[in-house]
Amino acid sequence: MTSAHTDPLSPSSQPDPAWLGEQIRQLRKLRQLSLQQLSSATGRSIGFLSQLERGKSQPSVSDLNKLASALAVPYSVFFSQAPQHERGLVVRQAHRPVLHYAEGVSDALLSPGFGGELQLMLSRFAPGASSGVQTLTHGGDQGGMVLCGELELWVDEHCHQLQAGDSFSFHSSRPHRYRNPGTVETQVMWAYTVSN
Repeated sequence: MTSAHTDPLSPSSQPDPAWLGEQIRQLRKLRQLSLQQLSSATGRSIGFLSQLERGKSQPSVSDLNKLASALAVPYSVFFSQAPQHERGLVVRQAHRPVLHYAEGVSDALLSPGFGGELQLMLSRFAPGASSGVQTLTHGGDQGGMVLCGELELWVDEHCHQLQAGDSFSFHSSRPHRYRNPGTVETQVMWAYTVSN
């Protein structure tokens, strides 16, 4: 619980409703959640969430905590540290939003915001961590480069053993999955396009 003088929702630091609503909408779409699913997860009505995404309502601290939990992001994601002229343009290293997943995988979002057709991220895979046993398919294209460690990349039925410095690219509709087969952390820089 934050004290009054450090409350992120104090008037001096309250996020712009339009900017905040857009972040919530983009995160919900990134997580492939409907308004109904987000409503069930947060206990807030679809109408309230719809107004929130459109910048027409203001959330409470409790609302933002529930949204952060439902969207699996840190609470701080909802409070941009960027000056107004950098929002939507620059992401400072210290303020990257990080999404944590099961299986020892995390993604640091490098793109300013969660929308847009081109997204950049830095993924970290603990030793043995993977995207799961099920293959993934979705729209757009993706590519990347292994920065350190090694990556086992499956595309269709073929397995590619990648080392630091190796890069790749493929259409995301092709069934794919990946895993860190090594004993040290693997880091991969990704670029992908999304369909809005």
